[in-house]
Amino acid sequence: MEKRIGVAARKFMSLPTLLASASLLAGAGVADAGSLEDSIRAALHSNPEIGVVKADRRAVDQELRLARSQYLPSVDLRAATGPEFTNSVGTRRRTTRPPDGDASTTLFRSEAQLRLSQMLFDGFAVDSEVERQRARVDSSAYRVHEAAEFIGLDAIEAHLDILRNEEILALNERNVQQHESILLQVRDLEQSGRGDIADVRQAEARLSRAQDNQVIARGNLFDAIATYQRVVGERPSDLGHGEPPVAAVPPSPEDAAGAASVNSPTVMIAAADVDVAAAELRAARSGFYPHLDLELGSTAGENLDGVKGGNVDASALLVMRYNIFRGGGDMALEREAFHRVNEARAQLQNARRIAEEDARLSYNALETARSRTVAIEAKAQAQRRTRDAYASQFEIGQRDLLDVLDAENELFLDRVSLVTSQYTEEFAVYRVLAVVGDLLNTFDVARPRENVTIYRGEGDVQTPEAIERKSEELIAPDSEPRPLRGEEAGEPPADAMDISPFTGKSDAVDSNLPVVPEEAPKAAVESETSAASTVAGGAATYTSFDEFWANVAGSAAETEDGPVVADDAVATARAGDVAVEPASSEVVASAEDSSGEPPADYGSFDSFFASVFGTSDAVSAGGERVVVTTTSSQPVPLTAGVDVEEPVEPAYQLQGGAGKPARYDSFDSFISSVFGSSSN
Repeated sequence: MEKRIGVAARKFMSLPTLLASASLLAGAGVADAGSLEDSIRAALHSNPEIGVVKADRRAVDQELRLARSQYLPSVDLRAATGPEFTNSVGTRRRTTRPPDGDASTTLFRSEAQLRLSQMLFDGFAVDSEVERQRARVDSSAYRVHEAAEFIGLDAIEAHLDILRNEEILALNERNVQQHESILLQVRDLEQSGRGDIADVRQAEARLSRAQDNQVIARGNLFDAIATYQRVVGERPSDLGHGEPPVAAVPPSPEDAAGAASVNSPTVMIAAADVDVAAAELRAARSGFYPHLDLELGSTAGENLDGVKGGNVDASALLVMRYNIFRGGGDMALEREAFHRVNEARAQLQNARRIAEEDARLSYNALETARSRTVAIEAKAQAQRRTRDAYASQFEIGQRDLLDVLDAENELFLDRVSLVTSQYTEEFAVYRVLAVVGDLLNTFDVARPRENVTIYRGEGDVQTPEAIERKSEELIAPDSEPRPLRGEEAGEPPADAMDISPFTGKSDAVDSNLPVVPEEAPKAAVESETSAASTVAGGAATYTSFDEFWANVAGSAAETEDGPVVADDAVATARAGDVAVEPASSEVVASAEDSSGEPPADYGSFDSFFASVFGTSDAVSAGGERVVVTTTSSQPVPLTAGVDVEEPVEPAYQLQGGAGKPARYDSFDSFISSVFGSSSN
């Protein structure tokens, strides 16, 4: 048999509460006055938070009517009258005008126009707007459901809080009576000579503290009544109490989380908002279609456009309007709406997770309260036996008065904790039911009629399967618009290489590849080691560009510690365009053999530059404009004002002003010829 939870032992109830219970029992055959159901119904009827969502639902209903009105024709009547000044070709060429007469005329104009316009096709814009408003009606209805569930829960909490504070006040009244009894007993002992005045003063102090606690408890009860009036809208009267619906609670936290994930009204709101966003996406695509309208019109006028007499015309037109170009606005609108759909779907997924968390937290609170109730009840029973034993021992002089007073106070605190734990356990039951959306169904309390979704079809009902489907991100190729960027917009392709330099240690890469040196301060170079030498397992440091070049490009470059061995990568660089493998490979070796010369070694960058661009008897360009030409596939950097000519030799050449090939034996002479006179 289920243990009754939520109410402390009724023997501690105050007299007004007992009288109220007796009056409730006398009213058989009708609903209990002041029951939980009555408090919920009163709150749903009068709470302004319910009024807010109900009014919003009614407003959205009218927005749906407004959307549907676009299916019907629009009839407009226009009437106008008044003087009109006209100076036009017609007035200047009128037959009644004298040779030197006024070219303008002023007539009293009157006209009336009747126009009917019927939309025939608008790219499904009206259909999408109607569907959007229907989804908003659904969403607002679920908001009424959500508000009703949680306002009902607030009413239950306020109702139970009054009952809890009434019982705590009754416990305080009983505690005061116990301390008054102890004080009388101690005074009798003091008067008979078996006690002293200190015990009397101690008992009086404890009585004063008990009376203070009673005042606090009464104030807490008044606070609970004020909260009840705010939530329910009326003063509590003869509040009753019933058994909590424990059987309606899911059997486990995961079952509660699963039910909340698809049945919570908050989740239903988010699911309906996904439908709203989907309808907005369909409406955004209406701009890609032509619009077709039927327009009927008739106009009757007098003295129109400076011509005396009557005028009547009528027309029946089939009008097509189609936007050719809008600056890409239609595509941007579609993309925005598409991402709004994914935003709504993500919000639905987030709402489901929050609902699952609330369900688990509520269920954990229920189980914790159940365990605490059992433990506190056992402790209160043990403390009551201890108090009784101390009282008996005090009567025969085996216990001090302080022990008895402490035991009495401890028992009082345990009883207050037990009452609080029992009501906490009961409220946790209702909280779980509210989170999963079944609180009002459990009490058989009808929700406001604005909760009904009367415009949605069977396929639009938020079933668990539909909610699962709407929680997924929309990535279908036929629904996703073109990407925001492409390769033509500057976005690198997916297989683009990362060309950022590697700055790791030399033992982390192929020994045949050059190592990018790590940055290091000059002070880190040891005196006994050359600045261009490479420390085993570390990175080389250089004090000048010449030392770096000697280490990279010249085996004959001498340092204090001896020659630096040339890297295979240097031979690879010398081999030209065919050097796609290390210098030790057959391809590079054959390229070197075909050259007819052994690979050259360069002790400095200037020697390398002179070997490429000329000999020591190079002709200086003398500061004249030069042209850089090449047969290589690599791009040639050009300075401003340099003209491009056809290559004359299969090598880099610098043409002087006289048409002679300029030669440079150093990089400095090249720079001087291009940018100005040489500077020593």
